[in-house]
Amino acid sequence: MPDDLSLLTPDLPSLGWTAAHDAWAASVDDGGSEDTKQHGRIARTSRGYCLVFTGGDAVMAASSSIRADTGIAPSTGDFVTVIDHPEDGPSIGSIAERSTAITRRAPGRVPTPQVLAANVDDVFVMHGLDRPLNMRRLERQLVIAWESGATPLVLLTKADEVRHHEEAEETIARIAPGVETLAISTVSGQNLDRIATRFTGSRTIALIGLSGIGKSTLVNELSDGVVQRTGEVRAADRRGRHTTVTRDLIPLPNGGIVVDTPGIREIGLWQAHAGLAKTFPEIDAPAKSCRFADCDHRSEPGCAVQEARMDGLVSERRLTHWRELLEEIKLQDSQLEEFARRSESRDRAEVERRRDNERPRKPKKGKGRDRGARR
Repeated sequence: MPDDLSLLTPDLPSLGWTAAHDAWAASVDDGGSEDTKQHGRIARTSRGYCLVFTGGDAVMAASSSIRADTGIAPSTGDFVTVIDHPEDGPSIGSIAERSTAITRRAPGRVPTPQVLAANVDDVFVMHGLDRPLNMRRLERQLVIAWESGATPLVLLTKADEVRHHEEAEETIARIAPGVETLAISTVSGQNLDRIATRFTGSRTIALIGLSGIGKSTLVNELSDGVVQRTGEVRAADRRGRHTTVTRDLIPLPNGGIVVDTPGIREIGLWQAHAGLAKTFPEIDAPAKSCRFADCDHRSEPGCAVQEARMDGLVSERRLTHWRELLEEIKLQDSQLEEFARRSESRDRAEVERRRDNERPRKPKKGKGRDRGARR
């Protein structure tokens, strides 16, 4: 299988395109005619353009706000229409409603969302066993995975580099109740058969994790060929080079689709109340039973969370991290409310300004008299 995604020509059904998508594409008013419109799924986004699988040759379509009036930014995994303009060439016309979306807060001061992948069924949260377990990072990744609407699974890579991986699996099982955890190795083949069974039909699975943990290596193994570049890991800090720089949707030869993502170091949450609740169920459940609705779960009377902690049902470390993540989400909520208020105020001021400009002005005193009347 070639490294260049543009050379792949998967058919639309294998990409997950259904009769419902046909009906949607026919119903949207995106300015395209039957002769100029194509359907497909975005395989890669980069610098204002999208590579779109259309069932035939892949199409490079413009996705800038100037050329596409989609309302949302196109993302890898989106089902779209592509309009071929006579002068400007292909551009994204419309984006179908997403079934799921892996979303983080985009880097920067102003809170805005960034969709890493859309319409995925599972999220493989990957961590290398060649480095110490970072429980706080794993918990953040699980919050994002749960919030997406997809099903998370934790993959511990490079199991061939450690003697005992069972302890790591047991540790993660304690912080990820209900989430399957597997130790895998692309060297020995450990558990790769179990991973492969998840890739069937048009089922789409996204990989998230740091650089150098083996995401692209796993893709190569699953695809029976080199479709993603891999790089060496620095021995000093176990960090990998960013060999994957785009989010790529890759159809596998035996069925199923994998979305490989670049290594993510900054994992800001985006309106992730549901994901937080699913990642910390032992805290979320008693929190709903607290005496006061605005309980901060520290020293208030009737705090069910503190009771659970004293009973040994909630660990101090998990509780501390849960509070930090909750405060992060609440701060973001307040920022978004403030930005919405400011935007509404600006809109009102603009309406009033236009109204004042359109209002007929009264002539100034002494102006407009008939000069002939003075004679």
